Amino acid sequence: MAKRNIFLPDWTTLLRRISPATLPLPCLLIGCLLPLVAESAPAQTAVPTAEEELPMIDTAQEQTSVAVVDAAEWLDQFFYDDIVRYEENRTRIRFELSGGYTRFEHFEIKPKISGRIHLPNLSQKINLIIAASDDEEFVADDNPISAIPRHQGAENREISAALQYFFRESEKDNLSATLGASFDYLYTGIRYRRSLPIGSWQGRLVNRLNYYTDDEWEDILSYEFWRPLGERFLFRTKATANWHVEEDGLPHSLVFALFQKINEEKALRHEIGNYFDTEESYKMTDLQFRVRYRQRFLRDWLVLEVAPQVGFPEDHDREVNPGIIISLEADTGNLAGTKLFPRIFNF
Repeated sequence: MAKRNIFLPDWTTLLRRISPATLPLPCLLIGCLLPLVAESAPAQTAVPTAEEELPMIDTAQEQTSVAVVDAAEWLDQFFYDDIVRYEENRTRIRFELSGGYTRFEHFEIKPKISGRIHLPNLSQKINLIIAASDDEEFVADDNPISAIPRHQGAENREISAALQYFFRESEKDNLSATLGASFDYLYTGIRYRRSLPIGSWQGRLVNRLNYYTDDEWEDILSYEFWRPLGERFLFRTKATANWHVEEDGLPHSLVFALFQKINEEKALRHEIGNYFDTEESYKMTDLQFRVRYRQRFLRDWLVLEVAPQVGFPEDHDREVNPGIIISLEADTGNLAGTKLFPRIFNF
């Protein structure tokens, strides 16, 4: 019969000898802590996700809310134009380089700098407006051939600087006054904007009355109304009249535009522009068809626009006048709290 090693007792004998009285204190502490450690260990069963915990009706409500907010922001982006930007109370500078060509004009490249500097230490209601551009700058929104007043607003003429003071700021209306100067003239003006919907159509009226020391009085009155068409389209009509004390006639226009959202970084605008004048007799001075394509270009802060067009000017016997404008824009300044791509929809 084999001898049992006295120094290596079997596990049965060892377990029989273990009792609470014979356990040392550290063993008791470890035994007490083991259940706590086990409870704190990650559970092996799958934890239900937030979507699984939400009832079906809550999920539907959440998705609907997101869709409504996205639609509102998308609609607002289409109207991040000169009218909205003129009422901004933030510092922002825009650099723009444009090249344009039409059959009856030679090719030109024109730089432009414009923007505003918010002056909170002076007043929460005062902005400094600066602009530097060519005196004969072409703008895609303007009729490039028909007779129109020379200024087209101070921000579209040479180098100028002005202080803008806001008397009233609200979603319903906005009232501000401007006092500025250039190398050749001084000017002052008052601007009023009011929201005027028509039934289910949204609308707004804008009137700008300016006085220039070289060209005297000018009044630009415009009204536009719009309505979304489905999820990716929006239709807008804009009527504009431009009176100038040195002009015998009254140039005015009626522009129909259909906006098409491609994605968050690309958009199209299909446009028909009708331009009229009352001098010497009432007549249509030009009819234009234009497509404007805008997209983010290489960088988040760069926007490229390509706008081919064809016109039928009255002063060229209604001959076909094809043309194109290509622009590259860069915005700098205080962009906090703004969307990354609102300039895509800045038609």
